[in-house]
Amino acid sequence: MLKFKLLMSDKKFQLNSKETGLSELTSKPQSALKSSFALMLVAAVAFSTCVTPAFAKDKTKKKDAAESAIARDTVDNKPKILKEENGKIYLSKNENDVLFDALTDEMKRSAERLKLGTHGLPYFVQYKVLETEMLYLSASCGALTSENNTHYRRLYTDIRVGDYDLDSSKDSGSMSSLFGRLSGSGKELPVEDDYEALRHEIWLASDSNYKDAIEGYEDKKARLRAKPETDRLGDMTKETPVVFIKPALKLKVDEDKWKKVTKDLSSIFLKYPEIDNAVVHFSSQVSNAWLVNNEGFKHRDGHVQTLLSVLAKIRSKDGQTYADVEIVAAERPDEMPDYAALEARVDKLVKRLKRTAEAPLVTNYTGPMLFEPEASSSLMHSALTKLLGGAHDVSGSSWGGDHPLKNKLGQRVGARIITVVDDPYATEFKGKKLFGNYEVDDDGVPAEKLTLVEKGVLKTLCASRKPTRGVAKSNGHSGDGTGTVSILFVSTEPSMNPKQMKKKLIELGKEQGYDDVYIVRSVARLPTWMLSLGSTLSSIFSSFGGGLSLYPTEIYRVSVKNGKEELVRGATVSVQPDDVLRELVAGGSDVTASLVAQGPTSATSIVTPSIILRDVDIKEPSKASEKLPVVPSPVKEQQQEVKEDVKSVE
Repeated sequence: MLKFKLLMSDKKFQLNSKETGLSELTSKPQSALKSSFALMLVAAVAFSTCVTPAFAKDKTKKKDAAESAIARDTVDNKPKILKEENGKIYLSKNENDVLFDALTDEMKRSAERLKLGTHGLPYFVQYKVLETEMLYLSASCGALTSENNTHYRRLYTDIRVGDYDLDSSKDSGSMSSLFGRLSGSGKELPVEDDYEALRHEIWLASDSNYKDAIEGYEDKKARLRAKPETDRLGDMTKETPVVFIKPALKLKVDEDKWKKVTKDLSSIFLKYPEIDNAVVHFSSQVSNAWLVNNEGFKHRDGHVQTLLSVLAKIRSKDGQTYADVEIVAAERPDEMPDYAALEARVDKLVKRLKRTAEAPLVTNYTGPMLFEPEASSSLMHSALTKLLGGAHDVSGSSWGGDHPLKNKLGQRVGARIITVVDDPYATEFKGKKLFGNYEVDDDGVPAEKLTLVEKGVLKTLCASRKPTRGVAKSNGHSGDGTGTVSILFVSTEPSMNPKQMKKKLIELGKEQGYDDVYIVRSVARLPTWMLSLGSTLSSIFSSFGGGLSLYPTEIYRVSVKNGKEELVRGATVSVQPDDVLRELVAGGSDVTASLVAQGPTSATSIVTPSIILRDVDIKEPSKASEKLPVVPSPVKEQQQEVKEDVKSVE
């Protein structure tokens, strides 16, 4: 399965902060070209392009969307090789549809005829199309605040001149496009399977990409002549072409049902006037991908995910605000929990927020800290994503400097007790469904299960086709064109039960002379691009100087004298990514699968135990707070009036 992400840079979507302080996903209407204007535009563009739009003369393709009989299940949870032929690996039968025909025909023409002056033909031509179909809803106070039905396709072209060692691709590892090397945020394609219309848009994008590639290639050669890189790795690895065809999926969702569920869940907060703001988001999204290139890679796959998130903010008596979220995920809408279970999650969220608002403030601290599984999942995912992705040796890297584990393969990078495995094929853990699995990565390379860290020693890194020092070839972990983690399994050996973990934490506190130590049970899982719930909590993680900041929603101060726990509020927990491995003292036997939100419409899983880190910083909250509303909430005021009326009757 090719991995997909909703590109928030896409012009179709933007985040708007409403007066409520909650961000909502809205859809911009797309203007359509009139037929006459479109024809004039084609005629005008034809004079300036390298290849004329001769596809109109090609044989018209039938609009026979292929029906695949291939099941999503695979043998041993891995892609099974169907056959090997002409240097290609077939993981499935080779099938065509109208979009494949348009992509393949224009790809062949571009590879054979894209030539400008003395510049060479492209050595690499790749097209990828992402199709998204999504229902998005949000509600507050029992009413819909946003409703969007979206269906679009975007084309991402990757046309390169030069060769595998030195080509026109950018060195920056930019994340501005799907592969980090594609042109812009993609080109909009027709959602209908119209062969001529598709060919036309592919042709225009190819011409533009080729011209940019020529310019980029010449600039790159000039830069390398001025500043040679003697230890350069090259620009792309050579891989065996793979054919992998799965059915394209269609969105199937009961819109009326989920409108009602979303509204009803949001109305629950009317019972709790102490909640300042609350919003319920629902999305069900189908993503399909098509990929072809002149090496022989050919893929089509579909992915579906449904996500419901309930977000709320509360204000304490001193004016500080605190936000939290409950996230529920499933593949298809009919696999989501029933309403009663969702209602229970909302009540749980409210109770947690009310306890937090009434708790005493935390104070500054540096020392040992225990992270229980729900909290360690967010910490581990953020840290390991930075540490175990590909270490690309290129100037202007997105890391802004050397990779933290550059040249560390085979060396100890963490405590001897920790092992980290990345398994893209994993589908469940202890009966719990896992999200983020795939069979083929963003480059079309089959995924591999990797042992990244074994007993503290770095064994390998997640790699894409962008060369990674110490990793010979791609291991099927391309995400946005760079090596990216998938589903991580973190374990420790030996491990301790929860009572032993708490005892160990207290022992460490005594050794360092502390009266109190801390346990973090949960942290905010609120994506910054998803909402803004006030100044106190603006993100899950913020990076400054390479560090990570977490905002616990449940953090307890533990007395080293008697083990008594006290809930506190307002903590900002800071830690360096590499300290998560190096400062690890102990791990628990309570290994748990948790969900980590990656955006308003996607989430991935990670499997982690409780962990104890030797030295972690806690920063107490700022004394400044949001100004209180001049007039109280109408809900709170109405409920107060009702109480007074009841009292007067009595």
